[in-house]
Amino acid sequence: MAEERDEHIELYGDCLFVSDAHLGAPEDRDSELRECLLLQLLSENGKIDHLFLLGDIFDFWFEYRDVVPRGYFRLFSLLHGMKSRGIRIHYFAGNHDMWVRDYFKESFGAEIYRKEQKFTINGRSFLIAHGDGLGGRQGKYNFIKKIFNFKPNQVLYSALHPRIAFAIARFFSFKSRNSHSEADMEFRYESEHQVQYARDMLEREHFDFFIFGHRHIPVRHVLTDDSVFFNAGDWFGTYSYITFKRGELSPKLEFFNQKQQ
Repeated sequence: MAEERDEHIELYGDCLFVSDAHLGAPEDRDSELRECLLLQLLSENGKIDHLFLLGDIFDFWFEYRDVVPRGYFRLFSLLHGMKSRGIRIHYFAGNHDMWVRDYFKESFGAEIYRKEQKFTINGRSFLIAHGDGLGGRQGKYNFIKKIFNFKPNQVLYSALHPRIAFAIARFFSFKSRNSHSEADMEFRYESEHQVQYARDMLEREHFDFFIFGHRHIPVRHVLTDDSVFFNAGDWFGTYSYITFKRGELSPKLEFFNQKQQ
């Protein structure tokens, strides 16, 4: 399993950031359509240098020693092609795919990140993360997350037959999604946990840009004269993503479906 990193990582080149596709969401009849649109986006950006998958790309992901979730052949084929062309894949485990293990690293050369990570990209400083559990008072959530990440609990879960394990996961995923209110889909800017976290970080260390996922709301929010917060949004309704190319001064929040802009 990939190890967490604390070092500062320096990268160069054109970058694409995508988050929260939740492929395979059981109650969503459009999952296959959304996967096709995501594949189209990745195909149209086949000359990038770095692909950042910011977590919750799958609605649920669990790797047994000899079994991985079925489906997603077209996505995996595309990722393998990216690897063959030298594109580096950076996978941030989210709260729905926190149990990513070695499959993406062994199959696609992906670097796996399990917490926020510092980067310098094209000379600009970034803090990048999926974004769950950051900022504010989220002690209960982070306690539950630690339980899920506790290795003995993962071993016990892996003892379940895959059909049972995935049925349990889909049930709780459906229940969690239905528990969200309309207010949860409004970005509260300075009241947002992620924004509070970004401001706390700026008191200790400067970052030109923060790029997170998890909130499903595409946002560009100016923190200071020289620091900007981004949320990449999702692939449920906004079909949003972020690009940052060599020679540009700032990342751009873009929309694959222009009607959403």
